[in-house]
Amino acid sequence: MPSAVVRVRVAFVDVDSSNRIHFTAFGRYMELAEHQLMRDLGFPYATTLRDSGFPRVHLCMDFSGAVLFDDQLDVEARVTRVGTSSWTVAFTATYADAPDRRPDATPGTIVARGEMTIVAMDLLTERAQPIPAELRSALEAG
Repeated sequence: MPSAVVRVRVAFVDVDSSNRIHFTAFGRYMELAEHQLMRDLGFPYATTLRDSGFPRVHLCMDFSGAVLFDDQLDVEARVTRVGTSSWTVAFTATYADAPDRRPDATPGTIVARGEMTIVAMDLLTERAQPIPAELRSALEAG
């Protein structure tokens, strides 16, 4: 199934008072990776699929390592399931580098995982609808 990776540097605005990532920031990083995946598939949300809505109906996150201010992460988004009206994208965040100040941040070490389920929705009725055929083909490719 398709996947995409984005590199993110943890900004000061994304950490709490202990300089560790705030959980809401990882949700944004997941979305950055998901949007890159959609662009790579040829379906950027900004310019395509304007006749449908795509609300997120399920989101989960698990953290397994410390993510600190100024760390760089590689966040991968990969399609794991395509249903009739929804699809699921799994996310994995790994350290992208090991700055001198973080000898414990071994590149490639998984620090967070997440999952998001997205539903194709008719904008008029606000009800689930089948995933558009051309999008379904792209999501199932790979």
